[in-house]
Amino acid sequence: MDRCTRMDRSDMCTQDRGTMWSAGNSAMRMVHSGRDTLVSERKLKVARTYLCMLAIEECWPRRERRWRGLRMRVDRRRIESEFFSGQLRGIAATNALELGIDVGHIDVTLHLGFPGTVARLKVLLIHSDTYTSLGSLWQQAGRSGRRGKPSLSVFVAFDGPLDQYFMRCPEKLFQAPIECCHIDAQSKQVLEQHLVCAALEHPLSLIYDEKYFSSCLNSAIMALESRGYLSCDSSRGSARIWSYIGQERMPSYGICIRAIESERYKVIDQQKNIVLEEIEESKAFFQVYEGAVYMNQGRYYLVKKLDLSSKVAFCQEADLKYYTKTRDYTDIHVIGGDVAYAANATVELSLPKYSYESQAVWIQVPQSVKTAVEKANLAFRAGLHAASHAVLNIVPIYIICNSSDLAPECFNPHDTRYFPERILLYDQHPGGTGLSMRAQPFFTEMLTAALQLVTSCCCSGDTGCPNCVQSLACHEYNGLLNKDAAIMIIKVRLLEP
Repeated sequence: MDRCTRMDRSDMCTQDRGTMWSAGNSAMRMVHSGRDTLVSERKLKVARTYLCMLAIEECWPRRERRWRGLRMRVDRRRIESEFFSGQLRGIAATNALELGIDVGHIDVTLHLGFPGTVARLKVLLIHSDTYTSLGSLWQQAGRSGRRGKPSLSVFVAFDGPLDQYFMRCPEKLFQAPIECCHIDAQSKQVLEQHLVCAALEHPLSLIYDEKYFSSCLNSAIMALESRGYLSCDSSRGSARIWSYIGQERMPSYGICIRAIESERYKVIDQQKNIVLEEIEESKAFFQVYEGAVYMNQGRYYLVKKLDLSSKVAFCQEADLKYYTKTRDYTDIHVIGGDVAYAANATVELSLPKYSYESQAVWIQVPQSVKTAVEKANLAFRAGLHAASHAVLNIVPIYIICNSSDLAPECFNPHDTRYFPERILLYDQHPGGTGLSMRAQPFFTEMLTAALQLVTSCCCSGDTGCPNCVQSLACHEYNGLLNKDAAIMIIKVRLLEP
């Protein structure tokens, strides 16, 4: 352990070179001592890998399970019931467990990596949350010690820039105020799903309801009417109303509060003919393609077939000593709006293109900056990539967001296509979540903070390190980065009017 700071309320901040093993050993000690433990991971694959690692211990599979929001409902209820009754002593979960689940008897919360928000860190035992801000931290830690019982919360830092920043300055973590949380009420996906449910309870009116549902109400109603969800009563003249006429008796049953997407793929175990879980369509092509290694409840499965027509992935349990990752080509086409301010083995996959409209915030990098970088014999494209990573790494300091909600343009080192000369962050969810719009007013400050982050890092080498310009979420696995070029690009861009 390199550093440990003990706080008054039994909060502990630790940094360990073997993060996963250290966390695993801590969790097992808690479970064996009879402590009810909640393991919270920010990313689903971290939860799966963590559970597979713990499965090496003979007793752990009987005492700990992985919990995920998009698991089959019957599995979720079974895991919750076993945890509440004491049959399970530990759960490894993403932040989906926080939705409407009252786990009042937890003794310890173990947080694998900064969860994204300070409020959220105060909620789960072993948790690596999906959201990224200070609020998330306290929300997770607050899951333990309820009903007047003493508790322990342990934050185990990863190698990410924010994790390391808080290890160096723990007072910034424990004394910072909790951020405000905002919802994009004009999000097309959120608004339309909400209106369908609202129309079932009471007809909608443009005259009376726009103040509740924003100026996007008219376009959302027209879209729902064209799809057969709403019917207009035009006998009232200008005071028209729209009533629900959809096929579902209770449309709210078809809306998932744990994911904004409605289209999902089922993952089926061919040998047992059971559904293991459901995956959002936007993730299916990257997680359950043919030949992919899929992890579930500490077990490895090999995906044999991905049926696009029936939206089903068929897999078989297998004893595998490897895992798989994808490398995709992402093209971002700006269709409107303004700038931010005035692995060792590779297999070719043939999958359908997946595209959607979203929101983004960006700044153009002038030709003069490119010329200056190239005159210094630095790789401009690699510098743009590194600069984008640096900006993304510090976004959670300014807004509450999920580490996977925003993404930069990541350049493939083998791709020779044209690339725009800009630093851009976009919402990774269809329709956008409004996060990039919220980041827009802070973009200049984020560039300044990104420059401080990169210049203060003492790492050597062109490609930097996870503390500055590398990103665990990079679609191209940090394959084309140049730290010095990033510093030059950001410096010159900040000086530009």
